[in-house]
Amino acid sequence: MLKPALATEGLLADVLSAVCDRAFLGDDPLPRSERAFAEQVKRARVRLPAVAESAFALLASIAVAYHALAQRLAAVPSGARRLAVDVAAQRDLLIAPGFFAATPWKALVHLPRYLQALERRLVKYPDNPARDARQAQAVAALWERYREREVALRERGRHDPGLDAFRWLLEELKVSLFAQELRTPVPVSYKRLEKAWKAVSGG
Repeated sequence: MLKPALATEGLLADVLSAVCDRAFLGDDPLPRSERAFAEQVKRARVRLPAVAESAFALLASIAVAYHALAQRLAAVPSGARRLAVDVAAQRDLLIAPGFFAATPWKALVHLPRYLQALERRLVKYPDNPARDARQAQAVAALWERYREREVALRERGRHDPGLDAFRWLLEELKVSLFAQELRTPVPVSYKRLEKAWKAVSGG
């Protein structure tokens, strides 16, 4: 289902990399002694089958949502190309080469819902194009703010977990705005995004 976007061989390597990382380390602290490393390896061997099963089940769910979105995008009328371009760009920010290993596991499990939210946006667009445009503009402004900060930190070799949290909270905002029926795990609003941004930028 993801073949048009990602080569099968590369995707498999990506998933296996994520599985190894999740099974070996997961949320555990880094082992800092030979004994701790050996114990970590034992734990990894025990949880590897379950992690692999979960990962490939998640990949299947992502593929289904991706395919449904692709079909919906293909049916967008020519008069709504701006919408199609915007949705495709947001999809490609979620699903790109290396996405499975690069996306934090806590966010990865929500990717099917994020893709579904993009599809629901396409479905709802004809009901109120003006509202869609207003919401899209607000989201774009928040995304641009995030990207500028992310690039600046990367150029200095720095990483801010708070900025990561803001990025995924922004995905939840899109669900809330464009596909409220899919629900979000936490309440989300522009006000909450602004509060999260102040924490990132130091006010």
